[in-house]
Amino acid sequence: MNVLVVEKLAKAYGGVRAVDGVSFTVAAGERVALIGPNGAGKTTLFNSINGQIRPDAGRVTVSGADITGLPPHRVWRHGVGRTFQITATFASMTVLENVQVALSTFHRRATGFGLALRKRYREEAEALIAQVGLSDATARVVSELAYGDLKRLEVAVALTNKPSLLLMDEPTAGMAGDGRGAMMSLVDSLVSDVGVSVLFTEHDMDVVFGHADRVIVLDRGKIIAEGSPDAVRENDTVRAVYLGAFDDAAGAP
Repeated sequence: MNVLVVEKLAKAYGGVRAVDGVSFTVAAGERVALIGPNGAGKTTLFNSINGQIRPDAGRVTVSGADITGLPPHRVWRHGVGRTFQITATFASMTVLENVQVALSTFHRRATGFGLALRKRYREEAEALIAQVGLSDATARVVSELAYGDLKRLEVAVALTNKPSLLLMDEPTAGMAGDGRGAMMSLVDSLVSDVGVSVLFTEHDMDVVFGHADRVIVLDRGKIIAEGSPDAVRENDTVRAVYLGAFDDAAGAP
């Protein structure tokens, strides 16, 4: 079953076609990496899926529901979660309170910042915090968190709407090697244990080829290759347009 279906999606800015007739699917429980050089259209495509940008043409469906052009809060209601390259959390609140605020929104309850918030949805919030490995940091103020823990908190917040699809923008950006591995292990566990589908952008090719079930390559708004990590790695067009730069860097003295 396909959780996400994108059909002939297009978005132009003036004479520049940032996304040009893109079509692809993401199956239930699948991890799909979206890669390509800077300016390839990855961010525009993500923003068109989750409602931050209204596409000029095409169609987006999630679990059979047409979400094309819906605003982000309505896309979120259809079970699409998202994390960003730059995290968006309440720095002065605790880890627990951040998740409780998101849960209050999901359950359509007014959000207070006192005793009512501390009591509301506590068990549900603590379960999500445990799921991302932050139980020891439940009471910590977010501004005191290490960067890797901050990224984990963002995942917990993204899970509050019980998503069938999680969009992750550069999930390991800014992390050292151990941190990248830990973050992608978390992603893998969400897929295997929860059944969420993941569409992610990533510039670290070790992460892409080590964790994606399928890779989609964009260049100038068009898909130029799609397939298994091994097939994409050996694709001559992809190597010429994108991967060659990484191979050269890896081989540099």
